[in-house]
Amino acid sequence: MALAEKRQAEKTRYFERFSLNRRIQHIVLMFSFTLLVITGLPVRYSDSQISATIIQIMGGFTARAILHRVGAVILICLAVYHVIHTALTHEGRNEFRALLPRWKDFTDLFHMLKYYFALAKSKPKFDRYNYIEKFEYFAVGWGSVVMILTGFILWFEDKSINILPLWALDVARAVHSWEALLAFLTILIWHMYHVHLKPGHFPMDRVWIDGKISEDKIKHNHPLEYERIVNQAEKNENAIIAK
Repeated sequence: MALAEKRQAEKTRYFERFSLNRRIQHIVLMFSFTLLVITGLPVRYSDSQISATIIQIMGGFTARAILHRVGAVILICLAVYHVIHTALTHEGRNEFRALLPRWKDFTDLFHMLKYYFALAKSKPKFDRYNYIEKFEYFAVGWGSVVMILTGFILWFEDKSINILPLWALDVARAVHSWEALLAFLTILIWHMYHVHLKPGHFPMDRVWIDGKISEDKIKHNHPLEYERIVNQAEKNENAIIAK
């Protein structure tokens, strides 16, 4: 049985879904986000004994603050790099265009709801990114902007108070805290389920590691992209034959 499965795996075709550049960006984001959560949430829940233990393991409040700022700097550098890569590279521009919301995303959402309630016989056909993946991408972008701006206000509180009214610091502190909690829960529940835990992906989708997606998966999850790849391959083959 194991030999048969191995042979079947060897016959399976794979397509590159994410380049090495995109995978490295994702890994850096994972690292900075995890570091920010570990060093940030204990402040929000400072009365908890668990938070006190975590802070103690990190080396105290000063060490926690330094680590939190290290995570923030990594996130800022990644955000700047991502914007530059998106604007100045062919890959970046193509990926961004594929992630832009379109009217089809709204019709796909309603089609999927109909499917869930047995009012449609099949799921909608998705392209390279579905409406959930697009929402996650822009949610991360918006959340990063909010966290960076409010983080700067809190980081340089002495200077901020000379420019901004006192209530602005209170708002920044509240927004920073609640946005952090929202991001943590979104990644823990929403992202982990859709990427790794739902049927067809469990126990983990390896695309973030090797960037590859199997032919079966791309057919099932991104049929429009698969059709475009096949059609382009046929055109290229015909062009070679014609020469």
